[in-house]
Amino acid sequence: MKVKIKTIKKGMKGLFANEFIHKGSIILVLKGIHLPNPTRTSIRVRGQNIEHYEGGFMNHHCNPSAEIIEIIDVREGIVVAKKHIYKGEEITFDYETTETELAAPFKCDCHGRWIRGKGE
Repeated sequence: MKVKIKTIKKGMKGLFANEFIHKGSIILVLKGIHLPNPTRTSIRVRGQNIEHYEGGFMNHHCNPSAEIIEIIDVREGIVVAKKHIYKGEEITFDYETTETELAAPFKCDCHGRWIRGKGE
């Protein structure tokens, strides 16, 4: 298994590389329940909010290690490494690249600015 969920601090978990992941490699295929509205753990792909177990643990970062790519003609997406990710490194993505409106906006640890979604 390429990934594992680990506790970062009390009340917060993240998704981490369980092995070295090469830049450009597929980390996850986002499959799961499709919802009409976003949740705190869903990921928006092709106009649908997908609840994917491991994907729900990917935290936001303004300079992320991964990105979400939509699969043409399919309602799923894939998580791809934007750089080499070393074993034990957290796998993150920029929430504002996929989410129209976050269910739970927050101030990011990267720059202290509000992350609300990209709007449309």
